[in-house]
Amino acid sequence: MNLDESVFRALNQAGSNLGLDLFMVALTVLGMTYILVFAGPVLWWKKHRELGFDVVVVIIISDLVVEVLKVVFMRERPPAVLSDVHTLSWGFLTTATSPSFPSGHASRAFAMATLIAFGTRRRTGVSVFGLAALIGLSRIYLGLHWPSDVVAGAVVGMVLALAIRWIGQRDNIYTRARSRAVSWLRGLKHPEGARQSS
Repeated sequence: MNLDESVFRALNQAGSNLGLDLFMVALTVLGMTYILVFAGPVLWWKKHRELGFDVVVVIIISDLVVEVLKVVFMRERPPAVLSDVHTLSWGFLTTATSPSFPSGHASRAFAMATLIAFGTRRRTGVSVFGLAALIGLSRIYLGLHWPSDVVAGAVVGMVLALAIRWIGQRDNIYTRARSRAVSWLRGLKHPEGARQSS
């Protein structure tokens, strides 16, 4: 038994405790694109407008990169390889059909966490990294990913976030487009003020 499988078996405990099952399913739902992307509007509301824009962009890019990598590696998920994987039959919330490597949930969560950690208070950064780690753990607990899928997804997400942060600190096409988008969105909320400032 290799290390990946050993760690997987230790963490794959779906069905062992109803409360823990509910918690892990909630975490895996939180890691979906349609949920995580709402971090952008929340950051906007908290006056971190450029950071909110970057978070939405990095989540979208992360999804695209992960899908390409999944097709390249075509790794099978644990239930297709092992006969005794612990899973839950809770519909689309606890199933997955795409290739396993890397984890999209982990990539999105760690991409978001990295940007927020650099752009907000230290306490907030620690919290979002903890949340990202739990989201990754939920994918193993539910029997949907190997530990190495989660680690690779986390690395992909962090690298993409650091790249967006680096690009976002310079004068280039991206930062100019971001400034125009932020100004436009502010104008939608405060049309009178936008007209006066222009």
